[in-house]
Amino acid sequence: MREIGVSKEILELADKRIKIPMKGKTESLNAAVATGIILYNAIR
Repeated sequence: MREIGVSKEILELADKRIKIPMKGKTESLNAAVATGIILYNAIR
């Protein structure tokens, strides 16, 4: 079975973790889409 998300090794290197709340059964977002959402929320 394939794991979903960022590997444990990468998470250990991160200074901060953020989460994008999603409705429904969505499991993940494309990296470009996720970046756009994060940047939009950072500047509004």
